[in-house]
Amino acid sequence: MKFVIVPVKDLSKAKERLSSLLTQNERTVLAYAMLEDVLLALKESKLADRKFIVTLDAKAIEIAKGLGIEIIEETEQNGESASVDYASQICKDMGAASVLVIPGDAPLIASSDIDSILEREKDTPSIVFVPARDELGTNAILRKPPDAIPSMFGHDSYRKHMNEADKSNIPYESFENPRIGLDIDSPEDLKEFVSQKSNTKAYSELMRLKIIDKIRQYG
Repeated sequence: MKFVIVPVKDLSKAKERLSSLLTQNERTVLAYAMLEDVLLALKESKLADRKFIVTLDAKAIEIAKGLGIEIIEETEQNGESASVDYASQICKDMGAASVLVIPGDAPLIASSDIDSILEREKDTPSIVFVPARDELGTNAILRKPPDAIPSMFGHDSYRKHMNEADKSNIPYESFENPRIGLDIDSPEDLKEFVSQKSNTKAYSELMRLKIIDKIRQYG
C-alpha cells in the first residue's frame, strides 16, 4: 500500500523568512492557504491508498478533517525529520509498503504530480527524490520501505538524503518537478509564485490581502 504524509508544524508562527514582506498575520493566512492547496491536490490523488497529515496544529487538523485527510496527531514536535520518521513508522505499522512525504507549502502542486511520484515506485526497496528548485532541499521523498533511510530535512537535505541512500545501498532516482520544487520559504519564492497567476487558495488570499503588487515589486 502507498501512503502519503504531509508534515505540518505550528503555522501560527510560520514563515519568518517572509517577514520583510508580510506581517505575521499575513504569513499565517498564507501558510494555511498553501496547506489547503496541497491537501486539495492530495485528496484527488488516484494512486495514494491512504493520505495523512502529521501535526499538532489544531487549525491544520480542522482543515484536513474537512477534506477527508487522516490525522497523525503529535503531542510535541522536535523538527520536521522527527515528525516525518514518527509518522512513517506509524504508517509502516498500518501496512504501508511505501510512504511519500510532500511539503505543505508548495501551493502549485497538482494531484498528477503526486501520482507521478507514486507510479515510480519499484517492486524492491528504492527511493524517489524531488529536489527543491535550488537543489539543496528535498521537497518530496518516496521511501520503500517507509524507514529505508532516516529523514535529514534542513539545509542541504537533498545531498544528505542521497548520501544516506548510498550508505544503505538502496537505489534511488531523482527528478525535477517545478510545481513541487517551488515551496514558499523566501521572498524570492513568493515573487516567483505570484508571477504565475494561479487558481490557488494561496493566490486568492494574497489578492484578498491586497499585497500582490508589493510582492511583485520586491527586490
